[in-house]
Amino acid sequence: MKKALFSLGCLVCLGSSCPGTSNSAAVLEGDWQMVFDEPGDLEGYDVQATFDANGILTEITATPPTGGTATLTVADTTTSTVDGSAVTITIPRGLGGTSVFEGTLSDDQNSIPGSLSQTLQLPSGSAVTLPGGDLTLNRIQ
Repeated sequence: MKKALFSLGCLVCLGSSCPGTSNSAAVLEGDWQMVFDEPGDLEGYDVQATFDANGILTEITATPPTGGTATLTVADTTTSTVDGSAVTITIPRGLGGTSVFEGTLSDDQNSIPGSLSQTLQLPSGSAVTLPGGDLTLNRIQ
């Protein structure tokens, strides 16, 4: 019986954050500055992303130059994976769309240059992927 419980516990720990196991996405924990190569409507905004202890994006805040802050809470909807230095963050959007950031974690784990693409789900059931834009995440120290 003890052996069966131990085996079940090991299976449950696979793919989760059990004590004593490593969670590669946890390296993302903390606050990151989002720097857009072509900010468009976000010109002059301070945009930050917050990741929890499991490396899951939980909120995005945007502060315009004029002050005030808008916060988008995305907890329980996003996924983050880190495979070596390859980072993928997926954010579902309303109406069936998805935003995906794909980047490369720097050796010092303080920046992730990459690109952000967006897929829109059309009423016909087909999907359209919009051209991505360059985006860098810089860890806030």
